[in-house]
Order: sequence, then C-alpha cells, then structure tokens
Amino acid sequence: MPFRGFVYYTAELVQYRNAKASFTHRLDWVYQSVTGGTRDVYFETTFHDAVEQETSLPGWRQEYRQVSTGGYDGRTAAILLPGVEILRETISVGTEQAFSAPEGSMIFYYYPKRDESELVRGERALGVSGFALNWTNRIGFMDADSDLLMLVLRREAIADEDRSCKAQLVEAPLEHAAFLADWLLSLLGAASQQSYPYAREDFDDVLADVITDRFELLFQKSVVRETPQIAEAEKIYKKIRDRIFDAPDRPHTVRSLSRDLGVSAFDLRASCQSFSQIPLDKMLTLLRLNGARRDLLRARCAPRKVSDIAMDWGFFHWSRFALRYRSLFGETPSETLRG
Repeated sequence: MPFRGFVYYTAELVQYRNAKASFTHRLDWVYQSVTGGTRDVYFETTFHDAVEQETSLPGWRQEYRQVSTGGYDGRTAAILLPGVEILRETISVGTEQAFSAPEGSMIFYYYPKRDESELVRGERALGVSGFALNWTNRIGFMDADSDLLMLVLRREAIADEDRSCKAQLVEAPLEHAAFLADWLLSLLGAASQQSYPYAREDFDDVLADVITDRFELLFQKSVVRETPQIAEAEKIYKKIRDRIFDAPDRPHTVRSLSRDLGVSAFDLRASCQSFSQIPLDKMLTLLRLNGARRDLLRARCAPRKVSDIAMDWGFFHWSRFALRYRSLFGETPSETLRG
C-alpha cells in the first residue's frame, strides 16, 4: 500500500498559527521542522477537563459537557495536511457534545473500538463508520472511554451532485472503511513515534492527494441513507437544553418544561431517553452542574463566590450541590475554583 506507515504532516505556517492560537490548553509534545517555506507539525495533546478539550479541533465550534462520573482524561492527536486533516479523539468519561464542523468540510468517521460509541445518536444502525456531509449545529453523545477517528476534507473532493445529499447519512462498507481507517491510524502512530521519511518539498501535497483519492473511492462505494427518526428526538432535546441555558437559575422541572415548550411530559422524557440514553430528570441536573463548572473556571480570572455561582444555576442547597458536583467531576467546587 503506497505510503503505509509513513507520515509527513505539513501545514502552511499561517494554518499552524491559526490552529495554535485557538488552543487554550497545554501541548504535551510538538514536533516542528522547517522545509521549503512550510512547517511540519504533528501534535498530541492531553486534557483534564471537557472545557479544555472542546477547543482542540482546529476550525470546529464545540462545547463539551461531562455526563458520567469520574476524573476527566482526554487526548487529541492530529495530522494537518493541505486541505486534509486526520484527527483522533479519546475521552475517558461520557460527554455531551454540541458541535459544528468546519464550513464546507466533508468528514469520514470511524470508531476504532467498534463498540457502542456514536457521536450522533441514531447513526448506530449504520455501523461503526460513515460520512458526514452537513455536521452543523448538531448534538451528540459519546460514551465513557470513547475513541473517534475522523478524516476531514476542507476542499472540493466530491462532485457537486454528491453534495446534494448533504442532509442525509452515508453508510460506508465496513471492510473498505476499516481498510482506510487502519491506514489513517498507522499514519498517526508513525507520527507519534516521529518515524517519518525525509521527503521532497511536495510530499505533503502528494500524501494529501492520495488520502483524498481514497476518501473519494470509499464515498463512491457507500450508500446514502435517509436521516433517521432520531432527528425528531434531537430537536426536542435541543429545546430542553436551550430552555435550561436561557434561564439557568429557575428550578426547572419536567412539568414546567412541558408548559414552557408546549410538549407533553411523556414526549419530553421519551425524547431525552432515546436521544441521550439518560433520563430527563438526571439530565437536567447534569446540564446545570456543567454550567456551574464553566462559571467556576471563568471565576479563576474574575473571582466570585462558589455559593453565588451555585444559585445562578438553581442550586440553593449548598451541601447537596457540593456532593453532586464532586460525584460527577471528582473534585469539589472550591477545588475547581482554585485550579
């Protein structure tokens, strides 16, 4: 297989600076070498908070919220070629992810563990791989110990007539998808070991073209599917979520949400359960705890009292808030505030 096990990660200097400027976290390891006016970079980053990791994918708009208990341990590895990005993200705890992919991008996604993980609920029926042609303003859930591989194309790689399907899902044949995914993982693995060949100045463009060709070939072998019925549950879940964030200090209940949204309590509960796999009553608490955590992190720079932040998110019983907070995040609110 051409280039198997090789990596030569190249990006325009301006691309690297823009990507790096968007990070608010620490890079554990960065390898750089200057070649013919371009800069070659592979980065691998670890995180200890969802708010840190949500900024790790260049060009993506994301918000992560932790929805299962335990200490947070996340990792992002990336290779950026001209117009092509290979991304792998792992997270130790369950997360809710609100996200939009870079505008105009096309994405091949694959779950290396081949387990129950799925970024967009309802796509499980399509197996462990597929294409996303319009990942804009979406919400997804990843289970604990999630592992997601993505190939992102930022240029016109697929014919315009194929792009007309962008509101639908595209199912990739598993055998062919696994073949492509294994190759992409080998590139990331070689990059992490710094085992790459010295190459011509145009090697980055050649490798980007080879990756794009394989993307295009797999896409042509894939089958377009209609958007699953889960989309309706996602719409209702978004309404619930928006209502919580619009009035975080209100003591929201399922009944009050039903009145506010004009949706029956039964449909609210059913939609939340089917979409998130989490009961609505528990989800209301999780969303508010995550909101409080974000404000506590901000308060490191603009000091506020923990009790005031708790009340801003509808927690009026201090000890109960602290207990729930520690159970979810593995630390007390005061520890988060102190950093």
